[in-house]
Amino acid sequence: MSKMNTDAKMPIVLTLEPGTYFRCTCGKSQNLPFCDGTHPAGDVVPLRFEISEQKKVYLCSCGESGSPPFCDGTCGVDV
Repeated sequence: MSKMNTDAKMPIVLTLEPGTYFRCTCGKSQNLPFCDGTHPAGDVVPLRFEISEQKKVYLCSCGESGSPPFCDGTCGVDV
């Protein structure tokens, strides 16, 4: 992922409703951590993911996760 908050080293914790989501990867969205379509055309694409039931999710903010957009603890954070 590009333009992630590599200084944070903490996942973004949200409770999401069922649905399809798009994780911003360019950092230009005014609706972070979600894509609002303001990325340069053809330059980068958001990460699409689906939630099947309401649940708490941990979204990667460091760009090191092996399972984006979700945090897998690679950065040393317990999730």
